[in-house]
Amino acid sequence: MNTITLSKPISKDGNEITALNLDFDKITGNKIIAAEKEARLLGDTTPDACYSKTFQAILAAKAAAESVVVDDILGLSGSDFIQITNTVSNFLFNWALPVSAQAS
Repeated sequence: MNTITLSKPISKDGNEITALNLDFDKITGNKIIAAEKEARLLGDTTPDACYSKTFQAILAAKAAAESVVVDDILGLSGSDFIQITNTVSNFLFNWALPVSAQAS
């Protein structure tokens, strides 16, 4: 699980979320496909969804242990948004590395 401390908390239902815990173990192929479909419905036209910040934000919301939606992720400060989407990007693209590179 990846924990990202937010510089500006998310206010949700009278509660403040100060960190997001991204659990990529709960991400399945079905969730990845659903995230891509959602990104397309939001108007994203990036040829490969893995490079899309919209797709990455949706996947972050799906991976979060906290009850957040994509609009919560999109509403983060720029620095928090980049940190979250970079974490998702690392999850997506570490799969593409050769096994020997992953072990380093």
